[in-house]
Amino acid sequence: MRNTPGIALAVLAFACGTALGAGMSKQDYRDAKKRIAAQYQAERQKCGPRHGNALDLCVAHAHGARDVAKAELEAAYKPSPRTNYDAAIARGKAAYAVAKEECDDKRGAEKKACMKDAKDSLGRARAEAKSAMTAAQ
Repeated sequence: MRNTPGIALAVLAFACGTALGAGMSKQDYRDAKKRIAAQYQAERQKCGPRHGNALDLCVAHAHGARDVAKAELEAAYKPSPRTNYDAAIARGKAAYAVAKEECDDKRGAEKKACMKDAKDSLGRARAEAKSAMTAAQ
């Protein structure tokens, strides 16, 4: 269950990255931005009947998918070490936001351990993104 958001984000990132490819025109970029906005609205609408932490988790999934898709789009439109870094950070932050919401269902020491794992995961993602950016320069 915990890997589901990561898998979903990876699939979305892969789909956006391969569909957009190199040599994207400005019109393709604008169309992709509109598609991302429409997908976000559709995902956000699905969150409507939920309440409490289930709503927060659904919204975190929707926001994360949107932010990752935008960052991947930017990296595809203007490829550079910086845009690739920003995309990696967006993936890390999206995974952290989802993990944080999943931790809210837990109590006590279990919640502390879950939050520590989420923060450690974000830290690893940042470190990997930074090392990849410095290696690419």
